[in-house]
Amino acid sequence: MAKSLPSSASCRRLLPLGLVIAIAIAIAMGAAQAAESIPLWEGKPPQFLEGAPPEVVEKNGSIRNVTVPAISLFLPPAETRTGTAIIVCAGGGYGALDWKTHVVYAADVFNAKGVAVIGLKYRLRPPHKLDNAGIQALALLDAKRAVRTVRHRAAGWGIDPHRIGIAGYSAGGNLSMNLAANFDAGDAQATDPIERESCRPDFAVGLATWHWRQKESPFVFHKDAPPVFLVHATNDGINGGAPIEMPKQIKADLEKLGVPVRMEIFDEGAHGVGNLIPQRVAHGFPPAKWPDLLLGWLATVLPPK
Repeated sequence: MAKSLPSSASCRRLLPLGLVIAIAIAIAMGAAQAAESIPLWEGKPPQFLEGAPPEVVEKNGSIRNVTVPAISLFLPPAETRTGTAIIVCAGGGYGALDWKTHVVYAADVFNAKGVAVIGLKYRLRPPHKLDNAGIQALALLDAKRAVRTVRHRAAGWGIDPHRIGIAGYSAGGNLSMNLAANFDAGDAQATDPIERESCRPDFAVGLATWHWRQKESPFVFHKDAPPVFLVHATNDGINGGAPIEMPKQIKADLEKLGVPVRMEIFDEGAHGVGNLIPQRVAHGFPPAKWPDLLLGWLATVLPPK
């Protein structure tokens, strides 16, 4: 007699939570899109929330209730790697991560160009009960650790430690700009070798950058800020989303400091202007050409390899 397979509930009891989540993500996105997931800290991360509900992966690939930050690697074939890597922060108002639309689709496009994509699964509210400034600070902690981790392990992943950027959509763009304004050189005395690494990204990208629909930029940049690339639509911020005035101010602030900055403005795309949806890419939707515009611009502002 054939043995029956264990129930899903039984599997959940037998498998570690991290593996259950990884399997759920793979199912939601298709096995071909699965990537190696690495927690940013061994054991509990700083400011860990005890007793939180479990992480949730929706059928559309959106992730909620993140309490254990991690990165997922999407590496191009070894023979095509350029050494450039982009840590991608999905949007979702700091309450969810639109992982499939923002991370997986970006990996499809950039991997084909020899660029590594590292999806950052940063912490969210809920379950964290924080105000706007509090959730920004917690997510910034995760972004800093992500850059340090990628830089520390760059050689093993075929990445140039001096060509590690961060890009974000909407709230992820908020996080990307926050890191560009608030990085540090690392702690040379730290016992953890990862914490000795700089968390300064070599470039930062803001796609439909959002700050609770405000028009004024909250970011205070410095002269040593990394080059910044901005993508925005003129029809964003009309019915929700992010008004274009804020990224325009970011550009002006960086120009005053002498920091390289470029802003690509499109008349279509609204708040999803940067989304690399396969149909848009295949049909030449103008905003979906931003990856080539970015890579071409980086060739002029980053040191030669």
